[in-house]
Amino acid sequence: MVPSHVIGRDRTYSSAIALRRWLRDHNMALRSINVVTEDAHARRTRLLFQKALGNDVMVGIISIPNPDYDAKHWWRYSEGVREVIGEGIAYTYAKVFSYQSEPSPEDRPPKSFLPP
Repeated sequence: MVPSHVIGRDRTYSSAIALRRWLRDHNMALRSINVVTEDAHARRTRLLFQKALGNDVMVGIISIPNPDYDAKHWWRYSEGVREVIGEGIAYTYAKVFSYQSEPSPEDRPPKSFLPP
């Protein structure tokens, strides 16, 4: 586990960025990774980790069921309805308003100084 210090919004993407930075800081190459997440959150987790880690890394998902409702009958539970609909909206948002897939300035290597 790599700590991410973001508490509010974009926690999943921030976790993926924290992993990318940790891998860079420790000179570790990554070819594939499995991420464990709750089942309704799985598609968005995969999408955001793929965006953060890039197309050279295969991102797999291990989804675990939410113990608060029966996933096979999610529509019978208010928690299930909220989670499935909320994740559907959040996934659509992540696809449409795409997160930054290019390295952020702090992830890029420093440019060499060239005198004028």
